[in-house]
Order: sequence, then structure tokens, then C-alpha cells
Amino acid sequence: MLYDLIVIGGGPAGLFGAIYAAKRGLKVAILEKKNRMGKKILTAGAGKCNLTHTGEPKDFLKHFGDNGKFLKSSLYNYKPEDLKTFFAENNLPLVLVEESGKYFPETFSSVDVVTLLYSVCKDSNIDIIENTKVEKLSPMGDDNFSVSTEKGSLQAKNVLLATGGMSYPATGSEGDGYPIAKELGHSLIPPKPALTPVFVRDYPFSDLSGISFKSATLKLFRDNKKVGETTGDLLFTHKNLSGPLILDFSRFIHKGDIININYLGMDREQLNRLFLEKSADQGKIGLKRFLNELNLPERFVKKLMILLDIRDDKKLSEINKKERNNILTSLCEMPFEITKLGDYNTAMVTTGGISIRDINPKTMESKLIKGLYFAGEVTDIDGDTGGYNIQAACSMGVLAAKSIKL
Repeated sequence: MLYDLIVIGGGPAGLFGAIYAAKRGLKVAILEKKNRMGKKILTAGAGKCNLTHTGEPKDFLKHFGDNGKFLKSSLYNYKPEDLKTFFAENNLPLVLVEESGKYFPETFSSVDVVTLLYSVCKDSNIDIIENTKVEKLSPMGDDNFSVSTEKGSLQAKNVLLATGGMSYPATGSEGDGYPIAKELGHSLIPPKPALTPVFVRDYPFSDLSGISFKSATLKLFRDNKKVGETTGDLLFTHKNLSGPLILDFSRFIHKGDIININYLGMDREQLNRLFLEKSADQGKIGLKRFLNELNLPERFVKKLMILLDIRDDKKLSEINKKERNNILTSLCEMPFEITKLGDYNTAMVTTGGISIRDINPKTMESKLIKGLYFAGEVTDIDGDTGGYNIQAACSMGVLAAKSIKL
């Protein structure tokens, strides 16, 4: 059978590309190498499936690093509102978690999302071909493609490559699309894990797992030069630093970098001034009480005093200059040396991939090969945590489907 479109990869980009191509009357097949499509979707939002985020498309573009502008056509063509409408029309409305700005299915179940997408595919007469790995993609002289798999070959007028990146390889994301695209002449930006926790030398907070800080500030240094800064929520785990602050910025962090963390909403000079004023006016109050009044977690305060070797009953007036400076450094610019980033088993997405220079952002079609389209994490697009990546994948898939010439 000659398909109008073969989609390689059954993740969000491939599924939405297939569904919207079928809506146009195209004969569509999805090739998925695992025994079930949507396995990575099942991991989204810790199984609750964070699908998108509040904000207009212009706001989304700010959450994809240097390559955000590439997504303008995709996100304006298929907006977050369109994704919400899709799920509402298929009897699984999305609900907003106000504090986070994230949208989840009303059942808070990734399984329900995948089940729905299967149902829509079947109702759309899409051929779902699972347990089938694509080994080679070959353009043919009559503007068709031969898609070679371990089980034989299929032919298509158009192909959408949506194989994902390399994060969570157990779900099928193992970089399969990279060699296929590279063999066809496309450039590859070296992939690496992103949206991942970072590991630091001599991590001191293993016993404070679960403690978080709202609006902490991270400054990134490389070769003694400041190369970046960001603000967000920080989380201590039992073995590393995590939370949106770390995850979203991990795409910029390298092994050997130094990060400084400010746990407060004030800089070193402001804290020093407050410390001296408080010491002069109320010198008899304890250091522990003073730190607790800064809205720092009590367990963190206790740990900090142990690390700085300061008695927990010491009064402000008894703190000498060296001790005060150590406190200021620890709270406003605590340094950590990066020893490694989380690997692909812990990274939520992959940064790098097929170069967007080889892709037309208005159609998602290859600039090198007519009829070949790309969507999702297989491209050099990665966004912040919070539903941005799934929305981008869906939007790219839909734009590709709408751009196919009948």
C-alpha cells in the first residue's frame, strides 16, 4: 500500500501529526518500534500528564532557549487553547493547577491520555503498526519514500520523522531518528540530556531531601566568568540539586562549571545591612531566630549552623566578622562545583538533535528533501518543564500535517 503519510514514532508529535493528517483525508500509518505507542507520554508529569501551560504563544517562545523563535509558526498555528479544545471535544477536559500554571487531564492520568489518543487514531482509520523499528528511509525517483523496517518495506508520499530524542530510553527514545536524518544529509547538533538534576562535589544536603526554596537565584560561572543567571524554585533531593530552577537551566550547565545559589530575595549587601542593623538594635536575639525570620526552612537553618560550626544558641551580638561573612556567602552565593548532569535515564528531554537550519519553520518540511517532515524532540528544540515540550511537539506535528500537499 502507498500511504499519503507514514509517521515514524508514536509520541505526542507523531500522534498529533497523524491525527490531523487523517482529518484532511490522508491515508496514514504510524510506525512505532515499541509494543505500545505513547510510552513516554505515560511518564509526563510523574504519571499525571502535564500537557500544556498557561500563557499565549508569544509567552511560550521565551521558554525554549535560543531556538524559541523557530516555534513561532507552530505555536501560532496550533495554540495551547487548540490543544485544550482537542481534549475537551474528546471528553477528557484539561484542568489548570493555578499555582503552577500547568494543565493536566481532569483525571490526572497519563494512561487516560494515551487511551484517548489510541481511540482517536482508530476512529480516524490510521494504521497503527507497532513492534516495528525503521532501519532506513530512502527517497524514490517518483517523489515517494521507501520506509525499510525489520519486517519489510512500506511506501509513502510523505514521511514525518518524530522519533523523539534520547531521554528515558526505556520508553523507546534512543535517538533512532538521528542517523536516519544524517544519512539523508541533515546536520546534527550533538545531543545531551536536559531538564535534568545536577550533581555537585561534596553535596552537603543529603539529609534535607524534600526541602525547597521559592524564587532562589542561580548564577553560572565558567572559567571564572559569569555566563548566566536565572531565578526559580530550588529543590534538595537526597543526592543532588533539582527543582524547576535547576531543571530548566540544565541545558546551559556543563561539567566543571560553578554555580552560586542565593536562597533569599536579597543580595549580599542587603543581607549584611539587615544583619548589622538587627545586631545593633536587638543583639541579644539568637542567630537561629534571626535566620528563621528570613523564612528559611528550619531544618536548613540547623544544617547551615552545623556546616559553619556556629553554636545554635549564639546571639547576634556574639557573631564575629568572619562568621558573618561565612553566613552571607552561604545564604547569598553558596558555591557548588558541577561534577555531572543527570543522564538520559533521568533527563526529561534532550537538547540538540536535527538542526533547525535544515527545517522550514513555517511547514516543518526538510529544506533538503521534499515530502520529509520533522516534529518534536528529534529536532534541536527543548523547552522548560511545565508542559512546554509536549505542547511544542503537538504543535509541530499538527503544522507538519497541515502543510502536506495533497
